[in-house]
Formats: sequence, structure tokens, C-alpha cells
Amino acid sequence: MLYEFSKTEKKIVRQVIETGLQRDFESCILDIDQIIQQWKSKKLDNRETYHKIFGKVKANDKYIARMYDDLRGSTYMIVLQGLLANKTITEADLVGFSETTRKVILEIKRVLSNDTL
Repeated sequence: MLYEFSKTEKKIVRQVIETGLQRDFESCILDIDQIIQQWKSKKLDNRETYHKIFGKVKANDKYIARMYDDLRGSTYMIVLQGLLANKTITEADLVGFSETTRKVILEIKRVLSNDTL
């Protein structure tokens, strides 16, 4: 969907996308920490731990590239809607947008949940 954000809203878009990126990094790091804790408690051996960590980083790297690489104005809306659908961002992260823009971003929730807003 092509949606034209105002100059002010483009600044907000970049901030919200950065928030999403930081949360995705944190999620991956926490998952890796959990793997390391299993290793420390001897529930995983070195090889299994290494492969799990490598797999987690590789999968997350692919996700990060798909969501955040090659960002431009024409893809901002789909990225925001994707982050919302993935629950990486919440409605609270959208407070700086106009009511109209918020409704367009939140439309993805209605479509995915088959509810009305």
C-alpha cells in the first residue's frame, strides 16, 4: 500500500522502526542468553550450544534483513504494519502519528484478526 507520510511523520516512522529494530536485537540476544544458560547448567554440550546459537543468529539475521534492509518512503507503511503484526511494536509506539495515519497502520490488526477497530 502506498501511503504518503508527512515530513514530520517520516521522522516518527524512522524512530518507530529503530525501536522495532532494537527490540528485535534484544529478543535475539535474550534467546541466545537462554541457550548459554542451558549450556552453563550442562543441559547442552558445546557442539549443540554452538549450533543453536549459530542457527538463532542466522535466522534472526535473515529476519532483520527482510524487515529492515532497503527502507524507503514507499515501504514505510508495510514495514510498520509488519512490525505491528509481529508484535514488535505496539499501538503505544504509534502515538506521534496523526489519527488518520494511525488508523491506516492499525488496519493490519483488523485484517489479521477479522475484527473491527
